Amino acid sequence: MKSSPLHFYQTTPEELTNDILKGVDSKLQEFFDRFQPSKKEEEELLTLEEALTILKCSNQTLWNWRKEGIIPSYRLGNRVYIKRSDINSKLIKQVPDDE
Repeated sequence: MKSSPLHFYQTTPEELTNDILKGVDSKLQEFFDRFQPSKKEEEELLTLEEALTILKCSNQTLWNWRKEGIIPSYRLGNRVYIKRSDINSKLIKQVPDDE
């Protein structure tokens, strides 16, 4: 078994903690920079027909949700769009009742 020399430096526990935290922070930042989720899909604008296909609801229901502000819509010229992220944020997980 080969041994390597062990070096001791005079450092306080606070300095050691700060050095470790700086190293962890830099590695985490590298990770998040490399594996950041794509915002392109989140900000994708859907036509009303595409939104109806995703939501599987009627045109009247989608119109009511837009009117009541449940799902915001955006107008570009004569066309109306809905962000995919707005649809995803409004989806609520249903918990079954144990009655």
